[in-house]
Amino acid sequence: MNEKKIPTNPNFKMTTAEAITLIRIMKQRVEKTILEFPEPGMKLEFNVFAQKIGKKFIVSIRRGNIDKYKCTYQGRTYLNNIPLLRLDITNSFHINEDGTKICGNHLHIYNEITEMREAIPFDIENKNLYQYCLEFFKKFHVIQEDYGIQYKE
Repeated sequence: MNEKKIPTNPNFKMTTAEAITLIRIMKQRVEKTILEFPEPGMKLEFNVFAQKIGKKFIVSIRRGNIDKYKCTYQGRTYLNNIPLLRLDITNSFHINEDGTKICGNHLHIYNEITEMREAIPFDIENKNLYQYCLEFFKKFHVIQEDYGIQYKE
């Protein structure tokens, strides 16, 4: 028997369908300034806006402190900070509640039952952190000709 779990975070008050709609809606950066891709141990956050529905979202890029190739990209709601999509670039692993072990990079997509605890494998051929960033932007539907983010190897 499949029991529906109750979300543990009281701020997570949306359905999976609502979250998917928010992920898929086209968004653009609010400010047109040039941003620096974060150095190891640092974080960059900026707002994106979905004109169609008049809502702001936050995009976060956080670099690992010890492993400079570890990085987390996250898109979340502006109101309540509900994480909608998260891409973890890592050499470690993630274990889902059903026991499935995912080695390496993985993507978390919000759903009302497991919140962000479930993940699916995610990899691209180019291992550059900036390329992963661009792929994340595509998944979160941040549409821009020039993202305005400077990346240094």
